[in-house]
Amino acid sequence: MKLSFTTLGCPKWSFEQAVKNARAMGFVGIELRGVLDEMRMERIPAFMPGRQQDTLRFLRGEGVSLCGFGASAHLDRAEALPEALEEVRAAIDLCAALGIPMVRVFGDRLQEGVPEKQTIEQVAYGLSRLCEYAEGSAVNVLLEVHGQFNTVERLLPVCRAQTSERFGLIWDVAHSDRAVRDDFLPFYEALKPWIRHMHIKDHLRTKDGDLLCLVGQGDIPLERILDALSADGYDGWLSFEWEKRWHPELPEPEEAFPAYVEWMRAWEARR
Repeated sequence: MKLSFTTLGCPKWSFEQAVKNARAMGFVGIELRGVLDEMRMERIPAFMPGRQQDTLRFLRGEGVSLCGFGASAHLDRAEALPEALEEVRAAIDLCAALGIPMVRVFGDRLQEGVPEKQTIEQVAYGLSRLCEYAEGSAVNVLLEVHGQFNTVERLLPVCRAQTSERFGLIWDVAHSDRAVRDDFLPFYEALKPWIRHMHIKDHLRTKDGDLLCLVGQGDIPLERILDALSADGYDGWLSFEWEKRWHPELPEPEEAFPAYVEWMRAWEARR
């Protein structure tokens, strides 16, 4: 069981704090999603030229891996596609240099006044170009189950259009839960050939919308999802995505991160 957290959950921690706290709390990996006020990877001091080898030595010394980088790029808007591709290519270059195995991108939203099929095809095209760029490296380009790209009907055509082994999916269980609720198995069975990485979180389903909560305290069928993954031999990262950056009212990472490790270890012990 490979546990990581995304730095979305600790927006006040420096990179060095995140690494040291990961080790102390029982994580073996970190998924980068911004450090302090900087979201672009190439602008984070630890990853700039002249700092990279020091950063790699620091990580090895702490026994913590960087399991991925979450780019902010969306592939859903035609006018913004060139800029989005440029952002992700820069992240691919850095991840290749630092041995980080994946870059996350969004499909995200259907566009007003644009046929749904056209947006799906555009997202598929953007991913193809990014995977083509990543060929020859060890970096995977992973599309996150997110926003309106959270159903089999929208994701499967995108997946089937990809021909590169660099492509895969990040299954964010909260975003799929908004579409399928407890009936997740058909979603999982259709998409599992492409699932390379997991974003784990929990929420309460209320009449006013889904409310984020500590793992194990909500309505997402996490144990059943993890049981299905385990039965199929999933050996990728189980990355805790605590959305503290976007929801500052949530409990601090000092509480939420250890609670995640404790819950995951309890699940593993029950298997």
